[in-house]
Amino acid sequence: MKYSQHPPVLASLIVVRTSPEHTPRSAIRSLALFTVERIERREARFDVTHKAFDADAPRAAIIHGLCSRIPQGAELLVRLHRMPENEADPRLAHTNTECAAPTDIDLIRRKLPSLTILPLTVTDQQLVAAGEPLGLDVPGPQSALIRRSRRAPDTAVAMWAIYTAAFCRRPEARTLFAAFSAWRVLEQARPIPF
Repeated sequence: MKYSQHPPVLASLIVVRTSPEHTPRSAIRSLALFTVERIERREARFDVTHKAFDADAPRAAIIHGLCSRIPQGAELLVRLHRMPENEADPRLAHTNTECAAPTDIDLIRRKLPSLTILPLTVTDQQLVAAGEPLGLDVPGPQSALIRRSRRAPDTAVAMWAIYTAAFCRRPEARTLFAAFSAWRVLEQARPIPF
């Protein structure tokens, strides 16, 4: 039986890098933070932050700016990429156990030690499938870096959708998805600032 696990404030984070995090010269290219704040039983407030960075932008400054945007008391949903079985224990994938350099999640945890981090292992195909019913344009596994960077907000929303469908009761999930769809229509109707 499913029961509600949607926190009062849930932020979904997508970090797009130039190459995998532990490879040499990997840099954060963009990030998207999609935040859902439950107002009442049937209401929610949504927000999205999307930033792009030059390859030489200091990682510490990027993480500091990100942490300042995570609402107080929020739980943070982060994506874990699937790894071959012999490379890592999936239970430890969100913790830096053997690497010399700290992971992005390690740095976030240092800045916000009381933050609850919810790691979610999900494939690109699962994100694409979760985004389709919500009208999201989630890039596939072979997408170019620029497309993954531009569509990072849709990917963050798709990850939230997977979490919500998995852990919320069906009526609650439908209500949240309907509220999101209404919010998205309003966001798309806003004039583009010059």
